[in-house]
Formats: sequence, C-alpha cells, structure tokens
Amino acid sequence: MPSKVQGSEAAPPVPTYNQSTEWYDGQTLDHFNMQDARTYSQRFFVIDDFWKAPSGPVILHICGEYTCPGINPARLFPLEMAREHGALVVSVEHRFFGESQPFAGDAAGPLATPHLAYANSRQALADLAQFTAWFQETRINAAHGLPADNFNTWIVVGGSYPGALAAWYREKFPHLSAGSHSASGVVRAVLNYTQPLLNASGLTNDGDFFYLVADSMAEPVQYAHRDELCNAVTPAFSAGKPVLPAYVQFVQEVFYARMGNSAEDYNSQNMADPVTGGNGRSWWWFKCSELAYWQVAPEEGSIRSSAVSYAYHRDLCFRVFGRTALPEVDATNVYYGSNKTAGTYTFFDNGSQDPWRWAGVQEQLPVENTVANVIECDGCAHCQSLYTPADSDPAELSADRDMLRAAYKVWAGRSNGP
Repeated sequence: MPSKVQGSEAAPPVPTYNQSTEWYDGQTLDHFNMQDARTYSQRFFVIDDFWKAPSGPVILHICGEYTCPGINPARLFPLEMAREHGALVVSVEHRFFGESQPFAGDAAGPLATPHLAYANSRQALADLAQFTAWFQETRINAAHGLPADNFNTWIVVGGSYPGALAAWYREKFPHLSAGSHSASGVVRAVLNYTQPLLNASGLTNDGDFFYLVADSMAEPVQYAHRDELCNAVTPAFSAGKPVLPAYVQFVQEVFYARMGNSAEDYNSQNMADPVTGGNGRSWWWFKCSELAYWQVAPEEGSIRSSAVSYAYHRDLCFRVFGRTALPEVDATNVYYGSNKTAGTYTFFDNGSQDPWRWAGVQEQLPVENTVANVIECDGCAHCQSLYTPADSDPAELSADRDMLRAAYKVWAGRSNGP
C-alpha cells in the first residue's frame, strides 16, 4: 500500500507570511476592442516576506471561479517555492468573481447577462498579461529605481480551472513568464463530462437536487476526503443499519461545514438573479458559453442521477441566461490546443484518483521542457501538489513535488520567453 517511506526527508517547516490586499484600478474591460476605454478595479494580494528585492522572481498565483482569498492557507506549496527562490508572490482575483466585478453597482445587476459577454477565459488571460506589465512597471521598476526595460522572471501557478489558465498563459503570452505549474489543469473543454467523478428543501428543480446529491459524494473524493466519506458510512452498512443518517451527517459536517458548500449553491433559481447570483452564476456562464464540463450521468454505474442529463444542462443554461446555443467547446479546444496545448516550460500534474484528470494533460507532450506527471497513489486527488507538504504525504506525492522543485529551479534561473 503506498505510503510515506519511513526515514525519508521530513517536510520543510510551514511558511509564515503576511498578505496585503490591494487593487489595480486600471484593468481594461474589453481587451479586444480598442475603441472601448472602460476599465474596472481588480483585486490582488501581495506576499513579499521572502522576496529578495528587487531582482528576485515573481510568482503569479491565479485565482479562479471563487472569491479569491489570496494564498489558501491549506495550499502553501507556492509559498515554499517563494521561500526557496526569494520570490515575490502576487495572487490575482478573476474578473466577475469575488470583489473583482466590472459592473459593480449597475442597476441591472453586476452579473446581468449582457455584462457576461466580457466573462471568458480570453479576457481573463489578457487581464493577467496587462496586470503583469503594470505591476512590473509600477511596483518593481519605478518603486526601486530600475530601468524601464527591466523585467523580473515571472512564474505562473494555478490549480483546476486556474491550472488551465496557467498553461494557456504560457502558450499565449510566453514572453511574460519563464515557467508554469498547471496543477490538475482542466485544459480540455468537454461538453458532456461523464467520467467517474442536505437540507435541500429550497431546491424545487429535481435536477438541481440530484446534482447536489452527486456532488456531495464526488467532491469529497475529488478533494482528498474519500477516506472520511467511507469511514462515515461503512460502519452503518457493515452493521446492517440504515446508511442515510450517517451520509447526511457527513454531508453536513464535511461537504457543507468544512468544504464551504450549501444547498443554495445548487439552486438554479438563485443563479438566474443577476444581482445576487454570485460566483455560481458567473461560473455557470463560463460552463454554458465556452467550457461546458457538464457533469452528466453516464448510462450505468454512477451515483449521478439520470435527471442530471444533457437536457438538464441545456435547460439550465436557458433558464439562467436565456442561452439556446451550445457551449463553444470545440472553438475553445482549437484556440488553446486541448490536452495538446503547446506552451513550453510547463509542469502538468494530476492525482490518479482525481475524476477531473481526464480533462487534463496526462501524457508527455513533444514540447520543450514540459513535464506531465500522474501522481499514482492512494488518496491523490485534485490539485494535491499545491497543498502544504506534510510528513504524512504519500511517497509518490513527495516525489512529484521533488520534480516540481527541480522545475522551479530551472524557471527561476531563466529569463521570460518561449
């Protein structure tokens, strides 16, 4: 059974750090229309505890479909790399999520469907490029009296959808970074995603309810809570007792309380509100327009109800956004290259028990200095390599991080570029 090798090197001490919250007030709303001069305020976070100013590298940490906390206290591997390489860490919130709302205060609602025309991955990548240039110019060069053409080494990192953004950023803007860590990066847009993957009285749509039931099992497995789920229900099953009460307790204590979910997150009526729809509305727009990741029920062998079907997803996109067109997943894959994305100096890793690994890069690509690694271990799940290293980590996960450390060393020692 895979386990930490006895006597192997202990995990490094957990980094301690201070994080400041700041705003970039000049972020462009539409990067692809030169006649549109509108801007918005984008939130970002800075950690400079480890920076060897002013020449040390910069780690650009990408946030995704949630309210950005900066660096997640449970995912401190990027800070370990910052400490090792004397790097500055900058974490950027994604447009239309959290407090980075281009149409905040708008009478029609900040997430009115016409506004969401500016919510897509291409605009988000252009945000990162513009932010990088602005931060380099103002916060590094001007602040430290460096030449205008000075450009520090930048390294990008993200997990899951931000992991895809990290890989795509290396592909589309190679001159602005030296390397990229794409942890569980879902680079392949998929319409129907059928791979293996309560207090819900407010859910009036059967599909919404069954989506909640399926995710309350699938997400704990995805985020390394599989053993807790099994330990919660197995004793009751083995004793011939009803399993449902034990399962409900697990949902309440883990899926809701610890993982931050709620039944209301699955209420498509709430998502339809452009004022209060929040991050769920924004993320479903991405799924309905360009990425899909529709988690439909396969024909057999799944906990996901047949009510969570292709038709349910199409209906949800229509009910929430009035959208009848299918998500443009083929165009997305053509634009970025799907799981054959061509960015150099990129490290892809996926956990062997992550149901989303099939949307990522699992095989070595014929691209310079790019690594693809599947972490084959019991309990290795979604974005596992980003988590804070611990002595109890499986040997396979530690080996993956050793490969990552070697990649960071290469990236930190080179200039930005292809």
